[in-house]
Amino acid sequence: MTAPVPNLGLDHIALRTYDIDASVRFYTEALGFRFAHEWSAPEAGVNRCLFLDAGDDRVIELFDAASTPPGGSARNFDAEPRPSDEERARAATLVHFAIRTEEPAALFQRAVAAGARPLMAPARIETKGVTAMTLEVGFVYGPNGEVIEFIKRPRLQQS
Repeated sequence: MTAPVPNLGLDHIALRTYDIDASVRFYTEALGFRFAHEWSAPEAGVNRCLFLDAGDDRVIELFDAASTPPGGSARNFDAEPRPSDEERARAATLVHFAIRTEEPAALFQRAVAAGARPLMAPARIETKGVTAMTLEVGFVYGPNGEVIEFIKRPRLQQS
């Protein structure tokens, strides 16, 4: 039997943007991410890409509308009409990504004030099942129709 390859955890979430500069402002100014790196690789379909530091050496990767990165749609994001937030969310493989916070309602309000569209107002949810827990969650549509969850939850018990 071969030795397992170590899994070092989630590295990044990649988003293709309609307006990369507006997306950078949203994620840095409203949600507190930090600019980390900008790059391009035309031979790989990447016109312009930015890494935003999400903490703990994890990043949000933002591609501009002209880029067609591996795994992304070949659809021209510069073309009109743009699909609605709901259409983009329903057609995406990625359901949402979550940002952990001690104050989901405050981060939800900051995001909305910065132009995000509310999807679900912050609420307390009592889960059921083997490991019941209390969650506080709220959801918005980000600048590109991406669904962002703000969550406060207890740490998971390691088995």
